[in-house]
Amino acid sequence: MLGFARFFTGPEVSASPEPSDRPLWRNPKVEEAPLQGELMIFDPASSRFFVLNRTMTFVWRRCDGAHAVGDMVDELRREFSEVDRETAEGDLKKALGELASLGLVVDLP
Repeated sequence: MLGFARFFTGPEVSASPEPSDRPLWRNPKVEEAPLQGELMIFDPASSRFFVLNRTMTFVWRRCDGAHAVGDMVDELRREFSEVDRETAEGDLKKALGELASLGLVVDLP
């Protein structure tokens, strides 16, 4: 298990429907800064801060429009070798759905 259940400090949200395999982009309005081994992001639209753990920072960095979900799963398994493909894919899709429901990542146009 990758520990995506609590990837940020902030209020609980319900995830949006499962994302497609299309690449996602980080919302260009969201600002980011390193924070003691983690990553802090700020969404000016909602005036909310989030602190991403190491795993979610890994996912966040790959929301660059070039990585489809399948690519992210493969890279995630290389980085976290103890995780099987099914778990990695399920956890990743849940995490991406949560990021999307918060407006932190968006679909490509």
